[in-house]
Amino acid sequence: MNFEITNANIQSFFKSDSSSIVLLPGFVSKSESGEITTLGRGGSDYTAAIISAALDAEELQIWTDVSGMFTTNPKLVKQASPIVELSYQEAVELSHFGAKVLYPPTVMPVLKKNIPIVIKNTMKPEAIGTTITQDIKPNGAPVKGLSNIDNIALLTLQGNGMVGVPGFSKRLFETLAQEKINIILITQSSSEHSICFGISASDAQRAKDTIDTVFEYEITLQKIDPIVIESDLSIIAVVGDKMKSHQGISGKMFSTLGKNNVNIRAIAQGASERNISAVIHKNDVKKALNSLHEQFFE
Repeated sequence: MNFEITNANIQSFFKSDSSSIVLLPGFVSKSESGEITTLGRGGSDYTAAIISAALDAEELQIWTDVSGMFTTNPKLVKQASPIVELSYQEAVELSHFGAKVLYPPTVMPVLKKNIPIVIKNTMKPEAIGTTITQDIKPNGAPVKGLSNIDNIALLTLQGNGMVGVPGFSKRLFETLAQEKINIILITQSSSEHSICFGISASDAQRAKDTIDTVFEYEITLQKIDPIVIESDLSIIAVVGDKMKSHQGISGKMFSTLGKNNVNIRAIAQGASERNISAVIHKNDVKKALNSLHEQFFE
């Protein structure tokens, strides 16, 4: 995206148009050479965000078919409720992990200008909806939402020959990048004996074949094992900016899952502590989300 040219064109158009209401097409764009193309999924929202940022708008409103972003998937958890207020980062985390009401790139243009995003329901305009802003109340709840990604496969590269040897991670992730396979989750033990990563189930066999080929020499010498695939998995995530300042969030999450007999296959948490993710069997997703929602929101 060439924002320098795009912003100049937007500003020039609105200077020349004195209309109080302007209707514009969404998701249609063109290259620098003039070829017409589209912006793909969520392109209409992204278009609105780009125009809002270019014009320094007071607010970006996205009208859709739901009353904002919910505490979790309402199709799986009946008690799910709309979230009144989110930070930009929390919204991106939840939208990445299955909350399809917001397309993640939509946040980026308005984030730089600190322009609030308001998600409203076309069928229920009186509903409060969700406001996404940087100015969040300091006494807000530590956990803002739960989300999930389905159709995940977990692949493990392991072997005694990996311990203390630099370069294995580079070769692994470089191979996946060349195959255009997106990595959704990564975890590695401190012993360096194994690297575990989650990808879309549809990419699993292609990833295994490619990695086994790249590491064929090490596999032949039995320094590492052939890639192991675990299928029929999902990722669930607990999201909230203020989780890092509250002790025991991860303890509550894992004890709740344990009490409900949900087996955890892998765990990932960044230093920001904004997202704690766990890989579980796909059949346990509904039970996991309902029990976690009861723990954190009811």
